[in-house]
Amino acid sequence: MGRTLLETPLDCSTCERLATTASLIANHNFRWQYASLVIFNTTLLYGANLFLKQYNKSVIIGQNEFNSGIVENTKQFVLFVNNIAEMIDLLEWMKTLKFNNAGKYIVVCNSIETVDCNEYEAVDTFWTYGISNVVFVKTGTDNSISGYTYFQDSNCQSGPPVKLSAWDDCFYRNHTQSCMNFFPLKFKNFHGCPLIVSTFNQVPYMHIENGVPRGADGDLLRIIIQALNASMILMTPRVGFGWGKLEDNGTWTGSLGDIYYDQANFSITSASITLHRYLYFQMSITYGHTKVCWVTHPSELESPSFKILRPYNIMSRIALTVLFISIILTSTLSNSNIWKSRLLHCKRDFAFHAWEICMGFPSTKLPKRKAVLQIMLFWIWYSFWLRTFYQVYLINSLQTDVYVDKINKIEDAIYYGYPFGGGPALKDFYRDQPTITKNWIDVESTEIHAIMLKLSNGLKFVLAMNLETAETFLKKSHIKLHILPQYVISSPSVIFFKKYSGLQPSIDRILTCLVEGGLYEKFIADNILIRLKNEKEIEKPIQLEHFTGCFVMLLFGWLISGIAVVIEKYLSRKMLSKKNHI
Repeated sequence: MGRTLLETPLDCSTCERLATTASLIANHNFRWQYASLVIFNTTLLYGANLFLKQYNKSVIIGQNEFNSGIVENTKQFVLFVNNIAEMIDLLEWMKTLKFNNAGKYIVVCNSIETVDCNEYEAVDTFWTYGISNVVFVKTGTDNSISGYTYFQDSNCQSGPPVKLSAWDDCFYRNHTQSCMNFFPLKFKNFHGCPLIVSTFNQVPYMHIENGVPRGADGDLLRIIIQALNASMILMTPRVGFGWGKLEDNGTWTGSLGDIYYDQANFSITSASITLHRYLYFQMSITYGHTKVCWVTHPSELESPSFKILRPYNIMSRIALTVLFISIILTSTLSNSNIWKSRLLHCKRDFAFHAWEICMGFPSTKLPKRKAVLQIMLFWIWYSFWLRTFYQVYLINSLQTDVYVDKINKIEDAIYYGYPFGGGPALKDFYRDQPTITKNWIDVESTEIHAIMLKLSNGLKFVLAMNLETAETFLKKSHIKLHILPQYVISSPSVIFFKKYSGLQPSIDRILTCLVEGGLYEKFIADNILIRLKNEKEIEKPIQLEHFTGCFVMLLFGWLISGIAVVIEKYLSRKMLSKKNHI
């Protein structure tokens, strides 16, 4: 928005000094990439005009109506008022429009009467309207200009007005550097005052034991409360369950509903970021990531007949099949008249006998020629290592159950007619897929574990839930479920506040130190990774059915050998009959 200058011939030295002071504060403390909102009434045109001349950055002049974009994005305010009563009316009007009360405020009170611009009344008013980043500029009894702010005191209320420590250095000693810290971080010390935190049990992130939060988020929460020198009051959702959602009637439930209706100061639940949550709440910086996955019933077990093939992947199976066929062809060729065994000085079928040797059958049928003998020895060495690796991996293959996954994404579940659903807020991630949103079944957080148990017993349903929660539950309960490789979302983990919360900057400062120091990663390792790593699967004995594939191969070999014997007998008798006939 461009600048608007209001010209007036009025000469007011006090107004001029107040406007100059406000412009100096704004120039050194406002962020220039943001437009500032300047509001005044018609009696203060002169002071506002002087301010605009000296603060030559983007501004918005106060009018009666504002579009939603201006209301949402404006973070810097300059208010010109005549007295406290007028300031209250102005703040009440801004509250109805839902302006950002957590932004930076410069309030210029133009009256020289102490009762009209009493800083104690001003501080109480700012506290009532949730405005903490404020500089209240007024004239004193000696006609000097003073600036005040306030901090929370030990009584958990607004403290007395405090004159800015750098005021004299900035305005009377011309120390420019001192002018740059007129909006110090508030709420760094709560003096033991309580902070109400809304959360719920969600292993391994949050587990409440005797009123003490544990888990990755629980450990993080305790450090934040300690760093703020506050006391903690934990609460679970008063209305609804879990994270909560935006109901059809426009109300919020769950943990997010607690902060939306001022029943809690913030919510820490490792909730994923959705469109509605982004629009309705303030969020901290990212301190981790949460993966939301699809979970369904265990897949069907692969037939034990395939266990002998499991140590090899598809390409290895193809290669070994080609190799085995080559051996058969070579053996057949060596028994034919084309094979010149005398030239090679070796017995017939030497390739097949080499294979017998590597399989453990004794044989002395080796070629006599040195070059051919070396080739055969290399072949025996290769076959030996092939057999050894196969035997090592075969043991694990025989003991491990392999599942055939026919559902690997939500589209597969829809194709097979499976119902699906999860937390109501997760539908936001599929807003562009009406087929999914229309058939979505809402599942509250309190129902997740019960549904997982039903899934382990064969319930045909696909559940969207937190990946770490699913893995932890599976490890502790020793049940089997199929986690689809397709994720719903990998979302940043944040702390949720009510819109324009003054508490967010203080907690962001603490989170920045914890995240950059890698402390939250340690909490994740302590509460998730290490525990899962130490929990072992139950060892299963090898049963007779695991050798089904071996028996099938043996019977198949006997069948082929029997057919070969019959054919050979038939051909030999036919040839003998021809000789006798001749």
